[in-house]
Amino acid sequence: MRLIARFPNKEQVGSLVYALKQAGFDRGDMIISELEEEQKWDSFEEAVREETLVETGRDSIRPGEVEPFGEGIKGLKGKKGIIVAVEAPKHESDRVRAIMEQSGAVEIIQD
Repeated sequence: MRLIARFPNKEQVGSLVYALKQAGFDRGDMIISELEEEQKWDSFEEAVREETLVETGRDSIRPGEVEPFGEGIKGLKGKKGIIVAVEAPKHESDRVRAIMEQSGAVEIIQD
């Protein structure tokens, strides 16, 4: 299951990531992305050289992942902030939601 939280600033995101890691969640299960207007590039290589669009715990970003991450999440179009998506087992969803709320999430979506 995936929970997606929207935050107004980076400090809150840092707090969430730290709290989730302290709770035993792996950084590889989190995706962080800014919600902003779509950026256009001429090639995948150009996108990778530009400012990081999505930060993941994985070693690489595949070509299909270059579009804004928030674009495909229902209900986020036109909103501002930073989103953090967390993959977690279903039995941990209430715990993750509570950590997101304590870290200052202004919105939480279950995807």
